[in-house]
Amino acid sequence: MNKIIFILALFLTFLAYKFFEGDTSYSNYKNLDKQISELKEENKRLKENISIKKAKIKNLKEGISVIEEKARYELGLIKEKETFYQIIK
Repeated sequence: MNKIIFILALFLTFLAYKFFEGDTSYSNYKNLDKQISELKEENKRLKENISIKKAKIKNLKEGISVIEEKARYELGLIKEKETFYQIIK
């Protein structure tokens, strides 16, 4: 009976050591959990930043075409190496 109690005490000591001091300790788990939450927040912030930049790029691309269209139709401007034909009715 004493051998079983001794073995169980050793096993309990080993588990307590692992819980408080080992690589799989609770404090290590909490630190990693905190790092994960920080990285998720940073990832979310970066995704928002990317979506804002994509929207700005899209706006610039569409803005250039709008400006070009206005210059062609309202001001009668043409690009290089283009020939302008005006049809008079």
